[in-house]
Amino acid sequence: MPARKATNKKVATELPYNADAERVVLGSAMLKKDYCLDILNTLEEGDFFLGKHQIIFRAIASLAVRGIDVDVLTVAEELDNLKELENIGGAKYLAECTNTMVAPSTLTFYIRIIQDNSVLRNMLKTIREIDSEYKNEEIESINDFILDSENRFKASIAKRHISSFVTTGDIAPTIQENLETLQDAVGDSDVIGVSTGYDRLNQITQGFKPGELIVVAARPAVGKTALCLNFAHKIATHSKKAVAIFSLEMSKEQLFNRLVAMDCCVDAKRINSGRLNSATEKVKVLNSIKTLAGSKIYIDDTPSIKLNDIITKSTKLQAHEPDLALIVVDYLGLVQIASKNGRSPDSRQEEVRQISLALKALARDLKVPVIAVSQLSRAVEKRESQRPVMSDLRDSGNIEQDADIVILLYREDYYADKKTTSAANKKGGQLTANDKFELAKAQKEKDLGAEIPGNASYTEVIVAKNRAGQTGTARLFFYKDYVRFDSPSKEWEDAMNAIANED
Repeated sequence: MPARKATNKKVATELPYNADAERVVLGSAMLKKDYCLDILNTLEEGDFFLGKHQIIFRAIASLAVRGIDVDVLTVAEELDNLKELENIGGAKYLAECTNTMVAPSTLTFYIRIIQDNSVLRNMLKTIREIDSEYKNEEIESINDFILDSENRFKASIAKRHISSFVTTGDIAPTIQENLETLQDAVGDSDVIGVSTGYDRLNQITQGFKPGELIVVAARPAVGKTALCLNFAHKIATHSKKAVAIFSLEMSKEQLFNRLVAMDCCVDAKRINSGRLNSATEKVKVLNSIKTLAGSKIYIDDTPSIKLNDIITKSTKLQAHEPDLALIVVDYLGLVQIASKNGRSPDSRQEEVRQISLALKALARDLKVPVIAVSQLSRAVEKRESQRPVMSDLRDSGNIEQDADIVILLYREDYYADKKTTSAANKKGGQLTANDKFELAKAQKEKDLGAEIPGNASYTEVIVAKNRAGQTGTARLFFYKDYVRFDSPSKEWEDAMNAIANED
């Protein structure tokens, strides 16, 4: 049998391989059925370097697919039918391959050698291709070239990380341990992941869990960016965890002012203009600035940021902030993607597919929930009922498929302003936009102990998809001047239900 200390062939211009390991593995496949199945499940034709070994593997795989027993005779006959028997050295070479019978652990050792050499070859080929492109091709953007090269390098070694099948018995202890850990961590709480900051939304989603892609969608100016900022604010100030926000529409200064407004309940327009009404307001604003300065909210306001930049920056941020709890991308429609040669994908649908897949992969790789803000199509405004559904998502097919949670926002007052007929009249006990507005305003004034401007807006936060749980609607108030979402009190819920039950 070949020596267990297997060495690679290495020449300056030659890619690494191990002929002995390849020969032993192929011979084992022809000697024992169980070995053959293991080999076919873990290796591919391209993992073998020598051409004759690729041909033998191809013949073995062909026999197995057709349900024919694999041994020296059947492989020889298959190669003869393919006119390849002489090309691999004839039946004599097949016999040489089967001269050694190895133990299962030894076979695993040789399979790993072949896998490692295959990955190493792919890596070296990629490095050489990148080096050749750098030397011989025109590079329009160094940054794009670096990011593309990084992703190609990762892809070249990705196969090394592919796991084998495991039995449910292997998985069970881990699941039980995780369950006990979760019970100890949350007690009677509904939250498994990071809290959204809103009780009803937590009941539906169980929080935003590591690895989830969450899509928050609405028509322009309904409040989708504001809601995501509220999520970020609550996680950073209440849970004291790090949050990353990629803002493709607003500057970092605009976002910070919004965060200040929602923190201290001072009109965002007055904060933006610096025209505060009183010394008390100024103190509230300064205190909120201090609070936010001490939080771990990271903002990147690069316009038209590229997908690769989002991935790279998020990965680096997590290395710096291991407690990174949320990534927000606002919004998906402005994220840029470029192919290897610098050209964009052929269609918007393909572009969205690549972006949503990449953001989902980012969430899983970093084990952090990622929120992608998206817009609804105009179709929602053309229907009699403007309450959104998932098919209203732009390029919805891929987003619906990849997202773990889809949240749609609906504000009756937003659409009431657009209708020619009044939507504020009560019909059949329905709670009208005006009812909700007055109740929301009244509650906020009670909470603050002072009158507030007419900015309260009843909002339905519709969880239209939840891969890991239930769907449903959380009712929130959106105070537009403060860019702030609040949960209704029990008194408000009772009042709302009473009005809805009127005849």
